[in-house]
Amino acid sequence: MPKWLNWSVFYELTEIYTAPLNVMWFILGAAIVQYHVHTVDWINVGLCLAVVFIFDLAVNVADNYYDYLHAHDREDYAQKTNPIGRLHLPAKGVFWLAWVLYAVAAIPGIVLVMRTGWSVAVFGVVGYLIGIFYTAGPHPINATPVSAAVVALAIAFGIQLTCVYVSIYGQQPLSWSIVGTTFLLCMPLTLIFFTVQLANDTSDRDEDIANHRYTLAVYLGKRRSVRLIQLFLVIGTLWTLVNVGLGLAPLVTALAVILLPVMWRGMRPFFAIQDKRKTFMAMVKSASLFFIAYPVLFALGTWL
Repeated sequence: MPKWLNWSVFYELTEIYTAPLNVMWFILGAAIVQYHVHTVDWINVGLCLAVVFIFDLAVNVADNYYDYLHAHDREDYAQKTNPIGRLHLPAKGVFWLAWVLYAVAAIPGIVLVMRTGWSVAVFGVVGYLIGIFYTAGPHPINATPVSAAVVALAIAFGIQLTCVYVSIYGQQPLSWSIVGTTFLLCMPLTLIFFTVQLANDTSDRDEDIANHRYTLAVYLGKRRSVRLIQLFLVIGTLWTLVNVGLGLAPLVTALAVILLPVMWRGMRPFFAIQDKRKTFMAMVKSASLFFIAYPVLFALGTWL
């Protein structure tokens, strides 16, 4: 291990403190396939979780590297905000750390493909392309107005759909009915995850303009971005009732809607002042309540 790579550096570069949230996506994915198809392949789900867990670390390291590399604001952002400049890390070392983690993530992925088939590899390739080109390349995804939507769909829907697919592989085909049901059940998480991504971009709006990253928040402005965040927060939470009403989710899942006033109250500091260091974490913590409660309630209604 290189001298510069200690636990505190690894912790910050990989943002490993957010990785346990990935477990929630797989709890929901497994519960969906159990509730609607009545079967779960736990080995395949576990392998898929291992891929996503390690891949998430790799993406975060790569994001830091490419944001540093592409930064136009070399004085403030590159040297004072980005961890590579702020912690005086070797850029090449960070680059290779990202690719080592990408390679490690591929190991359980290869085992998963061997247990299933090449079609599962398509899901993996799509995920890798989104993860890598989120910040890499001449026109990275995170510099476009669709960045928040792409990330929300990939994480809050794509992961669960993959979990469903690897569980039913060899038993029944992945029909449009299953895809549609999974999409509707993931809609609450997708919309609320989008609000967190948009909140992040809103906090970074001035920084993104300085670094030529033209996200949706850049075009909307902070006031309209906050309005859209509030709208999607309400729709996303209340969508739970739609899923219950359609018979797609267990009745107990409806309890998740009581979190709306709690989340709203927790997010008020961000609604007032969009600051990455002062108020953004309040947004993340409040949204995380729903990210945990919705899958857990769905799982309880499925298995109990």
